[in-house]
Amino acid sequence: MRARERAQSIAGDGRGDLLLALGLSCCLVLWVAADGLLHGRANLIQVACGAALFCCLIPRRAHPHLSATAASVVVAVSDLGASTTIPDDVGNLFAVPVLLLAYSLGTAADQRRSLLTVVVLIAGLEVGNNLVFNPILWVLTIGPWALGLVVRSRRRLTEQLAARGRELDAERALFAAEAVRYERARIARELHDIVAHCVSVMVIQASAGQRLTATEPELAAEAFDSIGEVAAQAEAEIVRLLDLLDAGGQPRGADGMALIGELVTRASAAGLAVSCRFSGADSGLPPDAADAAYRMVQESLTNALKHAPGAPVDVVIAGASEHVQISVGNGPAVGPPSGLERTGGGRGLAGMRERVAACGGELTAGPLPGGGWQVAARLPRRPAREHLPAE
Repeated sequence: MRARERAQSIAGDGRGDLLLALGLSCCLVLWVAADGLLHGRANLIQVACGAALFCCLIPRRAHPHLSATAASVVVAVSDLGASTTIPDDVGNLFAVPVLLLAYSLGTAADQRRSLLTVVVLIAGLEVGNNLVFNPILWVLTIGPWALGLVVRSRRRLTEQLAARGRELDAERALFAAEAVRYERARIARELHDIVAHCVSVMVIQASAGQRLTATEPELAAEAFDSIGEVAAQAEAEIVRLLDLLDAGGQPRGADGMALIGELVTRASAAGLAVSCRFSGADSGLPPDAADAAYRMVQESLTNALKHAPGAPVDVVIAGASEHVQISVGNGPAVGPPSGLERTGGGRGLAGMRERVAACGGELTAGPLPGGGWQVAARLPRRPAREHLPAE
């Protein structure tokens, strides 16, 4: 530790007060001895009271009220040596502990008790001055005490700011953790939408290809070719996801609506009896809403492949002036189980809700009266931020 830092450390705790008390006591004794006045009852009482007054500095930080009260008593007792011949220059050393004790009282926590102790200290000084009014005594006490009050208020403000800073750091850490959690959930949702759909299509095509290999090799080859196309599509989707995660990545944008037809075609090639109808104007959706529409249809077709094999699926996209209504419904299963019923992490419906809600839309999902399932979304043509109330 450097010498300056060591000196600041000593001055900032009780060690500095101890050294100051010892130093002042030594100065008093040496000064009186040098003047040849270290004799006589009055002078010895004055020197002893001075040393006792200096010793009151030692506990002033931990016990300011007790130290100041003791100092007041010592100063009052020093009046017994009123006939002392010690010069005033030596007595000026007594002003040092009075200043420091008054300042310590100002920095104490209990202000009412602090004020009362200051009054006691002034009374002791007045008694020590033979009850002769001296305004300097008031200045030596009230001034440092007021300065201590100011320092205490600044310290309290500093502590409050430091506590608030710690709270902000904790909130910032929580916010960062929540942002990471949200980003992980978003990545998991994207991967689920991509992988679940493509893998479901490939599993169904592979199963069909195995059955057709011995009887109809040409159809089996078409099934395997379809698997290759779906795998290529999955690769392209994953590349696009990586671009989206990049700082400069852009969402799918309005082409999500145009790709719904291609999505329906691939699902139909996988053996799903799906139809798609467009009515009204489906263009004009914001990029996030168009992407949500694409993912909603993709997840709905995937669920139909898994849970309702052989059931007809009807995709309806109806455009209005302020919104676009998308509905995907399927009937009850009519074929054998696909074997994919228990696959997936159960994030599909939650992911659709999050996507639609993020762009200011509404999503409903539930069983149909005659059996089957339907998912419907209402997506606004305006960006989601325009739906927020004005401040």
